[in-house]
Amino acid sequence: MSDHRVRPSRVVISVVAVVAAVAAAVWLSDQAAYSVEWLDRAQRGLRDDGFGIVSCYAAGIVLGTTLHSIPALRHGRVLAAAWGAAGLLTAYGAVVTGVAWLLAEVAPALSAGGRRHDPGALYTTWLVCVLLPVAGAVCAGGLFPRRRTPQPADRPAPNGPVAVLKSGAVLVSGSIGWAIGGIVLILLLIAIVIKLLA
Repeated sequence: MSDHRVRPSRVVISVVAVVAAVAAAVWLSDQAAYSVEWLDRAQRGLRDDGFGIVSCYAAGIVLGTTLHSIPALRHGRVLAAAWGAAGLLTAYGAVVTGVAWLLAEVAPALSAGGRRHDPGALYTTWLVCVLLPVAGAVCAGGLFPRRRTPQPADRPAPNGPVAVLKSGAVLVSGSIGWAIGGIVLILLLIAIVIKLLA
């Protein structure tokens, strides 16, 4: 009988990964972006809010995968599938960042008055929905699913980067994020059309 309880070390690693990812995003937004030219350009291209979210996503993928690799390595697990999945998530983040870069220039800006139903919040909300749940799942060890009871010999356990992504919390969190984020993206595109036609 397998033990499905979450080990305290996994919880500690997850909390450390989330805190470190947020700290890295804040540091990049406040310090590094102003002293490194390409980061400064990225911050201007994505707007401050977009840059912060993308930074948090990137830091979450790297730190979550790295920190959860340590106990996995100690238990003799192969890391290739998890790191391959992290590579696929990096490519996904790059695609979303590219779209965000294109939308940032034409998306409505946040209004200074902070009024209710501000269309300027749609850009930020969309990025939060499609990036941060995935990064959170990685920080929680989503690329290192707990071992289950052994599969029968005729049904080997799935392996490889795509199998890792399809079989765990990353798929669930990403799907929920896009279920909400897709609606927000449609509203954002409508707001952009209205802005351009006004």
